[in-house]
Amino acid sequence: INITFMSKTLFLGLDGGATKILAQICEFDLESSLITPIGKQIEFSYGESSNFDPTFKPTELLKQQKESKNNIFNFSKKEIKQSSSIIDTIVKIILSSIKNTKITQIGLCFPGIKTTNLDGISIMVNGPRNIDMLNELNQKIKSKLGNKLSIKMIYDDSECCVIGEKKSSVGKLMNCKNAIYIGGGTGIADGLILNDKIIDLKNHSEIKRSWELIMHNGETIEKCLSLGGMLSKWGKMKKDSPLNILSLFENAMLDDNIANDILDKAANAFTFLIKDRTDFFYSKNTKPEKIVIGQRLGLLLSNKNNPLLKLISKNYNGHIPIETSTDRRTAAIGAAYKAYENIK
Repeated sequence: INITFMSKTLFLGLDGGATKILAQICEFDLESSLITPIGKQIEFSYGESSNFDPTFKPTELLKQQKESKNNIFNFSKKEIKQSSSIIDTIVKIILSSIKNTKITQIGLCFPGIKTTNLDGISIMVNGPRNIDMLNELNQKIKSKLGNKLSIKMIYDDSECCVIGEKKSSVGKLMNCKNAIYIGGGTGIADGLILNDKIIDLKNHSEIKRSWELIMHNGETIEKCLSLGGMLSKWGKMKKDSPLNILSLFENAMLDDNIANDILDKAANAFTFLIKDRTDFFYSKNTKPEKIVIGQRLGLLLSNKNNPLLKLISKNYNGHIPIETSTDRRTAAIGAAYKAYENIK
């Protein structure tokens, strides 16, 4: 590693998913005010931890919501153990990333509803909750590295996706003043940029998130358009098919009725969501310059022959150009940017 690289302030962005954690080293360029990834990302799966249980089932959502509302939590031994496998993996990826480099700050984003102080996860649809996550993480980091590094808070993964697209040198929203972002993975990451500012959807009274927006058929946008939602429908209807998203798309291309129905609903959900978002822009006397579809959904729709892309193109006759973002590091880069912002 050359000396110039050593003298720079480096940030480590971490993006925790449902099954793995992705880490990306970044540096901040003061001239352009953009954050730039350095080198390749690394990824570790939680399954590599000896505490990981592949058969783990998350606590029922209604129970989680009730416990979160009352602020009284009952965590099972299995949930605690599963969470410890995530913490082990995050610590392992940090230690792996900081070898030979001068990382000064770490930013972590994670799915789920955060505790009030952003130091834990109080509701998690696809994994274990942990309201003491940050404290446990920092204790483990301290035992390995002393007081050199700590994580300040847990960021929202949706927000970090949008920041990664807007504030990074590899982002698709870099010079965009008004835009709609849709990140599709296990759930939907919603993002809006209005007059060059990223809108805080959590605290915005006029905008509903994808999991709050109900379509005419009574289902939420997220349930129809996220890969997680499509997969769960596919799994319920097709007990004999392999449960992966590619088998759903392949069956749709072979004119399987069930697969086509799932993709029809997804395409309708897309149109419904875009109409809702563009109406918001019109109410502010402006219109979006583009729609960016990111995360794994963006990767899948970047293939011109994808049956869902064809349905979306047929259904959606809007005048806003659609782009796909295929860079999987966006949320990690966004988390690194937030870490930079917090020291300014």
